[in-house]
Amino acid sequence: MKNIITRLSCLLIGWNYNILRECSEASRKALNRYVGAVLLLMTIWAFIGFSMASRYFGLDDKGAIITACVFALVILLIERQIILIVGKNRFMTTFRMILAGCMAIIGATVIDQTMFAKDIEAQLSEIIEQRTDNQLQYRKKILDDKITSYRLELDSLEILSAQLTNDINKKPFIKTTIYSSTPTGQVDSLGKAIMATSYQQTMAPNPKNNELERVNKRIESLRSDIGVTTDNIQTLRDNLVKENKENIGLLTELEVTFSDKVIFSSWASAIFYIVVFIFFLAIELLVVTGKSRSKCDYEALVETRQEAAIKEMCAIIGSDAASITSES
Repeated sequence: MKNIITRLSCLLIGWNYNILRECSEASRKALNRYVGAVLLLMTIWAFIGFSMASRYFGLDDKGAIITACVFALVILLIERQIILIVGKNRFMTTFRMILAGCMAIIGATVIDQTMFAKDIEAQLSEIIEQRTDNQLQYRKKILDDKITSYRLELDSLEILSAQLTNDINKKPFIKTTIYSSTPTGQVDSLGKAIMATSYQQTMAPNPKNNELERVNKRIESLRSDIGVTTDNIQTLRDNLVKENKENIGLLTELEVTFSDKVIFSSWASAIFYIVVFIFFLAIELLVVTGKSRSKCDYEALVETRQEAAIKEMCAIIGSDAASITSES
């Protein structure tokens, strides 16, 4: 069981288990130290990824879990870059320290937003109310203008409908004369057929009925639009509050978090943020500081084998170059 755990630990940080078997107990302790630091970082950043996915990305639990796994995987890949460095690499160490500072700021901010959630929500409520008040009059004016235009059209159509109704009541039917021509069988002097003209009178419904029906349909539509718009005015504030809540994003929360009403509202909250930041920075630098200390025999063995391999390759290349020169 112990060997299985050791193999898994080696697989996690990229060490060679066969090389580790040749090393002392100090290398196994270094392995446990690296694995512990990496697992701690992966756990913390999985939580941060889950929180960010739920809070800012609007993902469900499944999506948030996938995001958390991605964050943890990225942290693992970053830390493996540090652990697997052979020899001293000042550039990678400096780069990791800068990255650690950025990650500490992000981590501390996300944790503080969780810790100060109620204070942030209280300040966000004030911002939402301010935005709602600023938008309310403008949106209400648009709806009022729309109702006014509807009513003007409705008044004109109601007058037209009354006129059409009056005309139809006076003349529900209109006499219509239909003329027709039939040949008489006779021709004139030019040889053209002489046509006999006849007509027939019928009573047809007043054609204004069709126009009245169209006008009445439009009146009903306008009355419906006025009713809907009036309802929208009554629920306008609630809709604006809901809309503004949905439009609260990361930048707004960051402004509120670092305002003088949350983190910097008092010396206690400011000190708390600084402590959390230092805590995250220390955790982020666990692997870097462990790597910068005296190396264990595993790392020394890997470095020695690398140097030996390089010397052997140089010797082979040198002998080949000498043989080529002698032959020429």
